[in-house]
Amino acid sequence: MRLGGTIRSILTVAFLPFAVLGAIMLAMRLYGWIRFDPAYFTETQVERYGTSSAVARSLEKALQTNDEQTLAELQGLRWPARLKGSPGMAFVMLWERTDRYATYLYFDWQTYQRHLHPFEQVGGRWVVSPPDLYYWVRSGGWRCVFLRVAIGWWVLGAAGIGAVWLCRRSPRLRGWVLGS
Repeated sequence: MRLGGTIRSILTVAFLPFAVLGAIMLAMRLYGWIRFDPAYFTETQVERYGTSSAVARSLEKALQTNDEQTLAELQGLRWPARLKGSPGMAFVMLWERTDRYATYLYFDWQTYQRHLHPFEQVGGRWVVSPPDLYYWVRSGGWRCVFLRVAIGWWVLGAAGIGAVWLCRRSPRLRGWVLGS
């Protein structure tokens, strides 16, 4: 491996996680421009869903009845996610509030499972945000995962570059690896 090839390999291993993260961030920023359906942002709906608590109560009823139309309206998305509901679903409390999201806790009394639904304010009204890649990027959830994945990538990359360097430097090791 020539010195230029080694440096190129090291730079590729070092910066590839940042390039992938940047591409994901850019894609989600662009997706944000078309994510929401303007039909769900009429004056009536902006007034009806002007507070997160109004959306939280409406979501409880929609989850209890599996009302797909209301669930789509509460999300305000062009391509609404399928939210799992049941007759035993009950609104419990506000779980967490950040600068961008308010997350509410719902509990299913039939299955004893809890469900967290984040809400965000868009276009003057509150909407339910499904836990998708867009939410992961906008909420900052990527920070928890990125460093772990990047460190794993860097360790594997360093091991691979080191193995190639050793095989090229040591004729005995090269013969053992190649079986000659």
